[in-house]
Amino acid sequence: MKSCHVAAAILASLFLGLTASQAAACSCKERSEKEKFSSADLVVKGRMKLVTYGVPLPVSQGDEPPPRMTRGDFEVDKVLKGKLKDKTLPIYTGTGMGDCGRLDAFLGAAVYYESDKFAVWEFGLSKIEHGGQTVYFTSICDYIKAPNQKEE
Repeated sequence: MKSCHVAAAILASLFLGLTASQAAACSCKERSEKEKFSSADLVVKGRMKLVTYGVPLPVSQGDEPPPRMTRGDFEVDKVLKGKLKDKTLPIYTGTGMGDCGRLDAFLGAAVYYESDKFAVWEFGLSKIEHGGQTVYFTSICDYIKAPNQKEE
């Protein structure tokens, strides 16, 4: 009988987890790719060299610990909008699980890092500045162009 209770508790936890992730899912205002591009602070084209999951955002708000994010080390081939001097740019996004992150795009870009056909991506980025430090991030509502998308 105890194993029945354990199984019921596991199934209940799984069900709650699935429904909670659906309730926490993101939605974006309907915008064209052109509008997304123009609203970005910086748009870069290049390759995702490395993805690190669960790193703290390098800026914090008061006494709160910084949120844990996914960081991609992006090798910039070309700046399409904005100004950037560095050739490698740390880009932050959510970790998935309903927080509007681009974990899937980061991982896909990193997997094909060496590929001539599938490695080059474009990311539209927003920036925050805190304590003299600039941090760039992206979400599912921002501009992105994967290598297999057709030109519009």
